[in-house]
Amino acid sequence: MRIVISAGHSSIVRGAEGPDPWGLDEYEENVRVTQRVAELLNAAGVSCEAVIDTHSTTQDANLNWLISEHNKRTRDRDVSIHFNSNGTTDGTRGTEAYYGSSTGRDIAADVASEIAIASGLKDRGAKDGSHLKWVRETEMPAVLVEVAFVNARGDCDIYRQHFEDICRAIAEAVGEITIDSEPPPIQPPERPERPEDVPISERPTLRQGDSGDDVLDMQRMIPRFTGEFDGDFGPTTHENVVHYQRSRGLDADGICGPITWQALYDHKLPVPPPPLPPGALTAEQQTAIMRIANESEIADYSWDDRGVAPTGYTQGMALSFAQTYKKLKAGHPAAVEMAKARTSSDKDVFNEYGEEFADLDMSNSVAGINCLRHLYAFMLGSGMRESSGQHCCGRDQSASNVESDTCEAGAFQTSYNASNASDPEFDNLMDEYSKGLSPGYLDAWSEGVSCSSSDWENYGSGRGEEFQRLCKEAPAFSAETHALTLRNLCNHYGPTVRHEVELREDADAMFQAVQDYMDESEPEAVA
Repeated sequence: MRIVISAGHSSIVRGAEGPDPWGLDEYEENVRVTQRVAELLNAAGVSCEAVIDTHSTTQDANLNWLISEHNKRTRDRDVSIHFNSNGTTDGTRGTEAYYGSSTGRDIAADVASEIAIASGLKDRGAKDGSHLKWVRETEMPAVLVEVAFVNARGDCDIYRQHFEDICRAIAEAVGEITIDSEPPPIQPPERPERPEDVPISERPTLRQGDSGDDVLDMQRMIPRFTGEFDGDFGPTTHENVVHYQRSRGLDADGICGPITWQALYDHKLPVPPPPLPPGALTAEQQTAIMRIANESEIADYSWDDRGVAPTGYTQGMALSFAQTYKKLKAGHPAAVEMAKARTSSDKDVFNEYGEEFADLDMSNSVAGINCLRHLYAFMLGSGMRESSGQHCCGRDQSASNVESDTCEAGAFQTSYNASNASDPEFDNLMDEYSKGLSPGYLDAWSEGVSCSSSDWENYGSGRGEEFQRLCKEAPAFSAETHALTLRNLCNHYGPTVRHEVELREDADAMFQAVQDYMDESEPEAVA
């Protein structure tokens, strides 16, 4: 008996994801189950090759590659491991298996039944998989196993408790064998002493949440790595990867893929950092402002339904406010528009939230710095409601708006079609940031934030696609365009319309402290 088993999806196209913190990441669990089932089969004398995709960037490419990898190998049957997902999060949903032939139907029924018996998951049975490309185009009797539901809490709990039992049940069903209660352990292959001696072609794509020898090697290869060499890709390692990528002129997504691995193997030299654009905050100012933000009361506040903001969000907003304040002092048209006095328009957030501002004695009747500061205080709550303070947040995956102009992006989930309400200030800001004339302070905004590949994905082309990219890569731009939109088209945002945004006095206090610092460090009068 020869079996080829593959993990569904790829390290980039990762499949379904359950709710944080108890849900499952489909790709991660696909890989775990695939590797363990292959170990059990090989230990029991059944030849089994495991196939794992670490490079495909689209679903079609992933399916084509997996099908090709199966079909080019000599085997008697094909197995693919997946996890299911649907809208229900309570209770349990169960396990099932898809088939593409009569032989596959019998195996699929055995797999679902054995998993259910071994774990207690509901047996959803064997199902016709002729509509599934992988089942249809693999050439041997094929079974696609949906082990459990990543977003059903009961399934997740059972799966974690019975992981080994489930893997053994799959191995016994597809291999038509009985495994001893204590199968012999599989000894890992001996690794070279030097990380560079491992062929780069064997390196998987790594991201936050991964662990193991490849993570350990990556940690050792990153120059001046700050943290422990523990093989755990946690937040500290993520920050190190982002810093290394930026220092080498790479796409700073925090994911160690083929390009980052190649740079590590080549000992790529750092690129000189670009000079600060005119009007940017100095390094000393940035340090002082981030300290003010991190020591403020609002930094520890638990926002309704969102929790405590990421460190990067609070300090990033503080830096963005300070930069906009500098622009206001210089008479920058966009900053002046943000800081105008309250209008009577139902599209001006100062008017729509007039009672809330009045309750906190935040008067917006006179144009200037008070209006700008109060606006940023509102924005701090707005960003938490829109994205939980995640600067890299992509579009709402449940929405169908994937046109470049209507696709939301960034911490405030603005879309480019809001630009017409603030013409020409909105587009002029975009040109300013696109040309590097204003810094986006991405490093500061990124602290404590983990971005997935789907977050970084932008949609469409042209001006709208460029807007999405800038919102994520230059978060200060996202803040300033949000400020303009709140003053001229606040009904662009659902949470604002529904009055779900929290306006906090301690948020205003934090920005007041930043304002005071800026007045001390740059004591010129406001224009």
